[in-house]
Parts: sequence; structure tokens; C-alpha cells
Amino acid sequence: MTYEELLELGEAVGTQSRGLSQELIALLPVSKHKCSFFSRKKSRDERCVICQMEYKRGDRRITLPCKHVYHADCGTRWLSINKACPICYKEVSGE
Repeated sequence: MTYEELLELGEAVGTQSRGLSQELIALLPVSKHKCSFFSRKKSRDERCVICQMEYKRGDRRITLPCKHVYHADCGTRWLSINKACPICYKEVSGE
């Protein structure tokens, strides 16, 4: 299901928040993706596992406490629905 379909389903059956609040998500570090000369080859293979798009220079990325990184928009949407990392399933807490 897409994000929009999940929202529609939630409206139809009701929701119980399983995600983080926007205030807690805003506390997570956000950085810009940099592509240096030495990491250029590696960065071509780096993708956001949520949207499957490669990171491009200047993309805003959010880093979870488990050190996994996602596009900031993708990570924010994910964490508003589910407070566990999509790679390692470690719960992101507000601490």
C-alpha cells in the first residue's frame, strides 16, 4: 500500500497512533547529502530504502538513533506511521 492508501484506510477504520509525534521527529538530526571525490563511487549505490531512490547531492537526510539514514521527507512520513526503523526494526524513542 502507498502512504496515501494507508491514510485513507486509517480514516475509514480509525487510527491508533503507532508513530512518533512531529515534535519528536523534529528532534532527529537532519543533514545534507554530500558527494565528495572519494565517495562518489559509493554514493551511486546508496539508496533510501523507503522510496528506493538514490541520494543526490544536497538531498536532506534524516538519521535515526540506530544510524540508518533516509531522505528527510521519507523518514518523517515513515516515523509518523511507525516508530521502528524500516531496516533494523529498532524502535525510535523520544529519549
